Amino acid sequence: MKVWRLIIFTAIIGVLQVTLLDCFKVFGVKPDILLIAVFMAGIFLDLRPALNVGLLAGIFKDAFSLTPPGVNTILFPMWIFLIAKLIHEVSIDDNLTRMLLLFVVVLLNNIISGLVLIYSGGFLPLGIFLRITLLASIYTALILPLILRFIVPTP
Repeated sequence: MKVWRLIIFTAIIGVLQVTLLDCFKVFGVKPDILLIAVFMAGIFLDLRPALNVGLLAGIFKDAFSLTPPGVNTILFPMWIFLIAKLIHEVSIDDNLTRMLLLFVVVLLNNIISGLVLIYSGGFLPLGIFLRITLLASIYTALILPLILRFIVPTP
């Protein structure tokens, strides 16, 4: 996959994440398509360009989200490192494996972001935290094959 293609895709998705995606909420939760872009960068790109995509997506998400500043800027490149390390150990060729891995990444990202928010003095009821964490993870994982169909060329 070409680097410029994923960087443009990340910029477009960043704009969609904060504007148009509000129309596609399910139970008040929308998919984290910026994290999908980070996930795809970790899978399809070399480490250095993937880190650039992760840093760009993290800065963009921090600018427009309620999490404390810098959380996503740190987490997104961390996910790239972990995904790149995992890909050297395990083959991730089919969409089901990618969906399961993305589910785990989004679940852990939401848990860490929620804990940082609570630790920094914010209040988040347990029921809302669990709903957001689980539904956003499932919703994001289910959106992945649709996005892969548009962004990854088929042979």
